[in-house]
Amino acid sequence: MGKTIVFICAHKEAELPQHELFMPIQAGAGIGREILPYTPDNTGDNISIKNKNYCELTCHYWVWKNLKNVGIVGLNHYRRYFDFEKRFLKLAPDRSFISTDRFLSKTYKFPNLERIFNSYDIILPNTRNYPYNMATQYGVFHIFDDWIVMKDIIKELSPEYIPAFEKTMEHRNYSSNYNMFITKWKYFDEYSEWLFKILFEVEKRCKIPSNPVQSRIFGYMSERLINVYCEYKHLRIKHVPIIVPIDDFDTSMNPSYLRYNWWKFRNNFVYHANKLL
Repeated sequence: MGKTIVFICAHKEAELPQHELFMPIQAGAGIGREILPYTPDNTGDNISIKNKNYCELTCHYWVWKNLKNVGIVGLNHYRRYFDFEKRFLKLAPDRSFISTDRFLSKTYKFPNLERIFNSYDIILPNTRNYPYNMATQYGVFHIFDDWIVMKDIIKELSPEYIPAFEKTMEHRNYSSNYNMFITKWKYFDEYSEWLFKILFEVEKRCKIPSNPVQSRIFGYMSERLINVYCEYKHLRIKHVPIIVPIDDFDTSMNPSYLRYNWWKFRNNFVYHANKLL
């Protein structure tokens, strides 16, 4: 079946959990001033110099183009990990926080991934709900003209994806975020081929914003597009919450399951009520 690799994208040196499946990769090594003790993303076939616009996707691209004999592949961030030990996975918020020291003091554990993929095709973060659909959500936080360009390109290059795009982005108020996943290589390979075909064309037609936050345009788009791909392929998704280790952790940062599910119900109610008006 091939080996299992879950790569950790990191643009700076940090204490990372140790596990035989983890592979730390330096994101943006081609433009970084510091050489980190991680695998650089600027060797072989790479887009490392585009890291400011593609974010963790420069690691994603490097893995896709340069690693061989991989059966299961995943992406984590140096400050975001799948929380497989969380109880009541489906009820949990999409993310919770923990002190860095406490997180690193515990042994990080993976479940039996091969067994999971007997029943599922991909692991994604728990979904996050919004009081409006996902296209509107993109327009609220980012540049909506870029979204229109992206949809037009999908219509041109892969029109068969448009029903899935409209269903997940225009008729839902929730999605999996963070560009995080674990899946079989065959889905990773197919998704990567489709994703970068779309994004490289968007890059030709959109002006990259000078604002350092909005300049992360392709990272933001891909967060949404993985949901489109999964819908189009009818993938069986196992949703798992994310754990975020931070130095200035405070227990009040984490909502209870009760508060979270009330908030989720309220957002769904507002969303559907608005759709009926």
